[in-house]
Amino acid sequence: MQKETNTFMRTYLNSYSKTNLNAIKHDSNTTKEHRQLVNQICDWATEHKLDYLTRAVLKEGKIVDVVIPSLVKPFIEVRDSEEKKDKEYLDKFKDKIKFVNVSDPLGLL
Repeated sequence: MQKETNTFMRTYLNSYSKTNLNAIKHDSNTTKEHRQLVNQICDWATEHKLDYLTRAVLKEGKIVDVVIPSLVKPFIEVRDSEEKKDKEYLDKFKDKIKFVNVSDPLGLL
């Protein structure tokens, strides 16, 4: 699994970003509900022994809420923050993005 994760990171992520594997990082401008949902998603990934990244910076400069490289749709965006995201990013990665609503956090699980 480590080889898959490394390949994914080289393919999609900005090599200069300070994103640590399996460590939760929050933006101070997000809501409490948003932070709680990110925590729930990361807890779920940990329980299933899946690597994850939070606030991962893509090569294009866009920040993804959570990335779980081994999922079919590895980019996870919490709905309350998606309107701040660039439309070009949303269009480019539409088949790789899973949206999760703050009001329905179990939509991912």
